[in-house]
Amino acid sequence: MTRLAALDLRRGQYVAYSSSRTTDGMWIANGVFEILDGPADAPTLGAAVRRMLDASRGGVPTPDFQGPSQFAPILDALGLRSFNGYARGTRHVHVEQDTGAVTVIPTRNGGAREGFVGLAEHAVRLTDPGDAELGEALLAALDRSR
Repeated sequence: MTRLAALDLRRGQYVAYSSSRTTDGMWIANGVFEILDGPADAPTLGAAVRRMLDASRGGVPTPDFQGPSQFAPILDALGLRSFNGYARGTRHVHVEQDTGAVTVIPTRNGGAREGFVGLAEHAVRLTDPGDAELGEALLAALDRSR
């Protein structure tokens, strides 16, 4: 089963969050997240993202998109009103796990119109990484994200 997580760097804080796949095949934020004040070392970031990957699930019910955003708990914790406000100036790294392999993908911030666009040419695939190795890959991907 594929698991998804993300690590964002926003105004000196790291935001790690988990996503789950709905029965309709969409990936949504599942409400599991951690906010870490920077600077944070590689093992700390790797462990946080590993917890987010562990919280990722498949087969969750498709939410009613008429209500609050699935990203609302993160926005509330940061005192923000919209995802657009969150994304402004944020560096984002997408993380996928299949069995023991973890792929870390930096992104380009395309703003409200495009969202975070994966830079697949800079993706790094790790086999059964420890927290420090995963964290180093995350920090390198954040440096490549723009």
